[in-house]
Amino acid sequence: MRTVRSIGLFLFMLTVICGHAQEVSVSAKLDTNAMLIGDHVGLTLKFTGPAKSQVLWPFIPDTILGSITVIGRGKIDTSFTADKQTVSYTQQLNITSYDSGFYTIPGIPFKYRVLPDTTRLFASTNMTLLAVHTVKVDTTQAIKPIIGPLKVPISFREMLPWILGGLVVVLIILAVLWYLNKRRKQQPVFRLKPVVVQLPHELAMQEIEKLRQKKLWQAGRVKEYHSELTEILRRYIEGRFSVPALEQTSAEITYSLVNNPSCPQHELDRLSNLLIMADMVKFAKSQPLAAENEKCLSEGIEFVNQTMERKNA
Repeated sequence: MRTVRSIGLFLFMLTVICGHAQEVSVSAKLDTNAMLIGDHVGLTLKFTGPAKSQVLWPFIPDTILGSITVIGRGKIDTSFTADKQTVSYTQQLNITSYDSGFYTIPGIPFKYRVLPDTTRLFASTNMTLLAVHTVKVDTTQAIKPIIGPLKVPISFREMLPWILGGLVVVLIILAVLWYLNKRRKQQPVFRLKPVVVQLPHELAMQEIEKLRQKKLWQAGRVKEYHSELTEILRRYIEGRFSVPALEQTSAEITYSLVNNPSCPQHELDRLSNLLIMADMVKFAKSQPLAAENEKCLSEGIEFVNQTMERKNA
């Protein structure tokens, strides 16, 4: 009974191995079976089998049969069929030979297994024939001398680096001469453009004109209009009177300018009215009339004109 079971198990394993062997195909194919000595020929190795195949790719030495040399090895490419049930691995080799003759490339063995079966299986390619021919030489013809090097005209592309190099050298020489001339005349090499510093009232007038052109209150943006106007005046006060107006309240600004000889009482009252109007718009949501909006801008201009720093005659 035990003998019958052993025979059955052996037959089952043999069936599995044969089934795998039937599903797997390997090949080694030359692009051509005849070549001239020193020419290159492609040798394609291919394995096709179940998608779960694990292949130990064969190692091909650099020299085959002592006369065939492997001069190039491509990467192993992988491809699957549309149903993902079959996989193919392909590698391209380039070979050459420097000895004429007829060569038989032996079969190349592939080792593989098909999971989940861990049994190691073998498959081998068929033998491949390669004929290497020499170039026929007509010995009846006279031997001709070797042709010397041909003279090829120089192209513009070859001359371009020399032209550019010459221009660079000329520019360097001109720059050195220009620098030495400046030194001889005791002139500065570079002239810096003078920085024009504007006075506080000049900056204020420019900003007020920009505000006028924006037409904010005409577009219903009254709060933004008064906020920008008072900010312009606050910056002017900081530059003109050295008062931190941007950080102070309206009352603090007015108090800081009391008894300042450059800001008479009537101008201080003008400024106070402007600041109070802006605070009412910003915090009390007041809506001034169109004439009041225009008057605020005119009063701001008048305040700057009457308090700006004047040059001594």
